[in-house]
Amino acid sequence: MLPELATLREVQGFDIRLAACDRELARVPGALDGIDGEIEAAKSHVKAVEEELGQTAAERRHAETELEEAEANVEKYGDQLLGARTNEEYKGLQQQIASTKTRIGTIEDRILALMEKADELEAKLADRKRTFGERSTVLEAQKTEIRSKAREQEAKRDQLRRRRAASFAGLSEEIAARYERIRGARRGIAVAPIRDERCSACNVRLRPQLLEEIHAGHAILPCETCARILFFEEEQVSKSA
Repeated sequence: MLPELATLREVQGFDIRLAACDRELARVPGALDGIDGEIEAAKSHVKAVEEELGQTAAERRHAETELEEAEANVEKYGDQLLGARTNEEYKGLQQQIASTKTRIGTIEDRILALMEKADELEAKLADRKRTFGERSTVLEAQKTEIRSKAREQEAKRDQLRRRRAASFAGLSEEIAARYERIRGARRGIAVAPIRDERCSACNVRLRPQLLEEIHAGHAILPCETCARILFFEEEQVSKSA
């Protein structure tokens, strides 16, 4: 095999591995955003219970204010009852007292229901906070692991880039430019092995004369269909020898 063809295969190998590193690193922001979204969703569940608990407390305070006003009215009507001058006035005050006491009972029932609801919400909040704490710990650990792996990928990528540059420097200017041109036009794959007398990249059967010329190894030759640089793998060369 021509030395430059061997170098091209080596460079192609580096480019394939670099592309894999780039794909892995491209997934990192989305993975981190996904975890942050999950943390925010879990946090919103806690906040929703906190807000409901706050609303319940506000409703209870309002009900307690109503209760105080109603009890004050019963006391006021009682005082007025003592000074009633007519039967009608007396009966009217009694009715107001009875009506207000009924209302007091309703308010007390509402306050009791709100207290029970608050107890349930506090228990629910405690459970949500515990679950959030446990889940956020797991998710933060996942983020740490993702970042750690990303740093490893970046270090690997930097090393591959250095090795690729060293290999690429061994190519002639014409072959290097040709490789980059094909790689840019063919989704990163500029060099392809021959398999079953076909270009393994585009799967087109190659002419017998072209196969012979590639096998002879006197020049770097392309696939006549996709323009990728072709080569025989070592096993095929050994079998045909």
